[in-house]
Amino acid sequence: MEDNGNYCYKYWRPAVTVDNVVFAFDGKHLNTLLIRRSKEPFRGKWAFPGGFVEENETLKEAALRELKEETNIVPQRTGEVGEFSDVDRDPRGRTISFAFASVIRPKQMNAIQAGDDAGEARWFSVSEMPELAFDHEQIFRKAIWALRIALVHNPVQFLLLDDIFTLPELQRLYTDICGHEFDRRNFQKKFLASGILSPVLQDNDEKSTHTANQYRFNEGGYLDFKKKIITKY
Repeated sequence: MEDNGNYCYKYWRPAVTVDNVVFAFDGKHLNTLLIRRSKEPFRGKWAFPGGFVEENETLKEAALRELKEETNIVPQRTGEVGEFSDVDRDPRGRTISFAFASVIRPKQMNAIQAGDDAGEARWFSVSEMPELAFDHEQIFRKAIWALRIALVHNPVQFLLLDDIFTLPELQRLYTDICGHEFDRRNFQKKFLASGILSPVLQDNDEKSTHTANQYRFNEGGYLDFKKKIITKY
């Protein structure tokens, strides 16, 4: 129906929200960022940062805005994880949520500040998650699965590390993302042979030497390695 240039629909419209799963690595453990809710429903419970989408913004814009307002975090990379539309997922009424997963560098972890309707913001190891509000446990499982898939298709893991890192740090990151241990020798051997890593060199009076166990991500080497894998299969 059209009335004076305005469209009116007979169809009911649900509320639309966004939720943010932010991953960060502190050198020992993969962590995710949670807020303690200061309002009902689930007041006092832990949840992912998020909120309602405003009229004139995209889903991603809403996700980044809510993340900044509630935690002061601006991520390195953000991608959509999926939609969550169970009829009873929100006791306030029918609400459809779109979840996003983000990664940040270790140095950004200390920048968190609880704001807006977040009573507290805190990092939790992905292996020691508290009970979550709404259906955020389901959101978390899908987000960590998406992160595992990203390890294969793009170098997102290197956005979770400092520019210079060690092989043990890289292995610990993979262990937490994949949820299982790796043999140290095989893990390091495969990465060193791939060309994805560049050793960090330290200048001295005689020659440049490799600083023990320190590496950088080699984007060119990664692209060459990925091309070889595609050609092989």
